[in-house]
Amino acid sequence: MDMPRVSHRYVEVDGVRVFYREAGPRDAPTLLLLHGFPTASHQFRRLIDALGTRYHLLAPDYPGFGHTEAPDGFRYDFEALADIAEGFVRAVGATRFAVYAFDFGGPVGFRLAVRHPEWITGLIVQNANAYEEGLSAMARAAIAHRTGEPGAAEAVRELFTLPVTRGQYEQGAADTTLIDPDAWTLDQHHLDRPGRIAAQTALALDYHSNVAQYPVWQRWLREQRPPTLVLWGRNDGFFPEEGARAYLRDVPDAELHVFDSGHFALAERLPEIAPLVAGFLDRLAGQGRPGGQRRLRIAVLGASGHLGGAVAREAEARGHAVTPLGRADADAADPAALAAVLGGHDAVVASLKGGDRLVPRAAAALLEALPKAGVERLVFVGGGGSLEYAPGRRFVDSPDFPPQYLETARDQAQALDLLRAATDTPVAWSYASPPPMHLMPGERTGNHRAEARDTPLVDDEGVSRITVGDFAAAVVDAIERGSFVRRRFTAAY
Repeated sequence: MDMPRVSHRYVEVDGVRVFYREAGPRDAPTLLLLHGFPTASHQFRRLIDALGTRYHLLAPDYPGFGHTEAPDGFRYDFEALADIAEGFVRAVGATRFAVYAFDFGGPVGFRLAVRHPEWITGLIVQNANAYEEGLSAMARAAIAHRTGEPGAAEAVRELFTLPVTRGQYEQGAADTTLIDPDAWTLDQHHLDRPGRIAAQTALALDYHSNVAQYPVWQRWLREQRPPTLVLWGRNDGFFPEEGARAYLRDVPDAELHVFDSGHFALAERLPEIAPLVAGFLDRLAGQGRPGGQRRLRIAVLGASGHLGGAVAREAEARGHAVTPLGRADADAADPAALAAVLGGHDAVVASLKGGDRLVPRAAAALLEALPKAGVERLVFVGGGGSLEYAPGRRFVDSPDFPPQYLETARDQAQALDLLRAATDTPVAWSYASPPPMHLMPGERTGNHRAEARDTPLVDDEGVSRITVGDFAAAVVDAIERGSFVRRRFTAAY
């Protein structure tokens, strides 16, 4: 029999002793399983048994849930849960993984994804809501309570009783005989442990913070376009089916499956859900290619340059087929020459510099050439000088901008203007800006952030910086995910 060996471990994260389950080979595609309320990682036991021989599965318990032990004084809100989840990921050494988000796993997982989009290879959403229309009247009533309001704590404590815990499993289920009664019995055991009611009360009174984040998460979905599998029990009393279908607005290519089940659809419909999860992970893995993606054919204009070369090396390291192109291969400002050499590729990266306005002329030529070559995707690597240090005030226009870089920076800014002006182009372009000053030598660390914006990303010290290796990784991430389409993005720590 082919059964996984499941380990049950603890890891220390900022004073919290996080319990987690782990199964599967560590060199296989990784899936981070994020549980909901009022359960814990034990809700995934049967899924782990079904998938744990083929994939690397990690299932932690949050503070206030399951076997995780939090110190006295721990702050129970959703930002804190995400902080611990982020620390957990770092502690176990996961750097690229898909997320299975159920219920509370949505708020935790989306916060993690917004902080570190470079970590996320794909998203599995199971009754985890991110849209206003996905909130039922019952859910709206539950999250209307606020900390400090008279009677609020007493009202939400009704959610932590055995009838409500059991009802979350059985309400809306098509066949309750398929649901293991040990599930809600174990959930209630952990709810009744010392200190847990206070922890759950604080989280319930903070749930409104998740609704406030819905626009942020939706923007992340639109910009990052992660491969997405949506699984939903249509009879969910908290999150109705409209919440599942709303994901298709922001991720039109998402795969959607709706089941005649309730909130805990996985508990009833595992035989149908497990193969869908396995198929999704197989597609992400691209038949074992590095980086968890299908093999792409990527042409890099300017591959002999500093940034272009780093992008080419990063793409090759992920298993993609890279065509390095230089001046001897094609005139970057000649649409006909470009169309001739770029046909047959999935994406083009342009990282160019030169006199005689080469950069903006190349941007215009690529907009003309790519449709003729049958290539839709373009990432144009520009400069940081066109980023803004104040509203409407670009670094390139400031009086202290280094004069030796002024011509190149102005050309790069003009290229961005040309791309933005091409409102009717079929080219799915992105414009990548490094930090305006601190693009440093160094390899990829995987700790960078990338966002669509016109101002630099800065760290806790107010500095915008990134290594060449991490900036190249951000460019390849944008290609693999199809993110930041018709947007400028920047990357930094």
